[in-house]
Amino acid sequence: MIPPDSNSSPAIQRILTLLSRKSNMSASDISREAFVGLTTLACGGYLKALRTKRQVHVSGWRKTSQGFVTPLFSLGDHPDLPRTKFTDEDRDSNGMRLIVAALEKYGRLTYLEASQASGISANTIKNARYMDILVKQKRVHIAAWRRNKAGPMVAVYAAGDGEPAEKPAPLSSAEKSRRSREKKRVLTEDRCFSAQLSRL
Repeated sequence: MIPPDSNSSPAIQRILTLLSRKSNMSASDISREAFVGLTTLACGGYLKALRTKRQVHVSGWRKTSQGFVTPLFSLGDHPDLPRTKFTDEDRDSNGMRLIVAALEKYGRLTYLEASQASGISANTIKNARYMDILVKQKRVHIAAWRRNKAGPMVAVYAAGDGEPAEKPAPLSSAEKSRRSREKKRVLTEDRCFSAQLSRL
């Protein structure tokens, strides 16, 4: 579909009049306020034609959860503004907000505990790198480290910006052996005590 000439189309005249009063408007903004169908505006080629004639230009980009994907238009013969690079600092989602809310409510949590408290899948939190990004954005910080049952250290997060806790050094082979022996000794003592109680 080829749009009418800008001098003869009432729709294009409404678009230009709107942009003379307001700048940095998305296609949906223009559609709503200039009373032009969004399909006609974008797919019909109206905006493309106006850009080709250098009557409008891309003056900015609106951020969404998927990145800077929505161009904003303004009146005038100017170069289009390149799309802004989307970085971790720009990311946000409902899931990330739920994690921060859970930390504010319950205090310090590991990412697995944050998963349970927020109702978000642990795999989603891990694969989407939510905790790393929230730390980078200074919305949460690593407040402590906890050794899990398998041995590796697990970060414990708290809401807000704060001094990150230093990660302890990994256990040496000797320390791992000592912990294993201690665990076996405690289990053996428990079994012996249970056996003594059963004889009473």
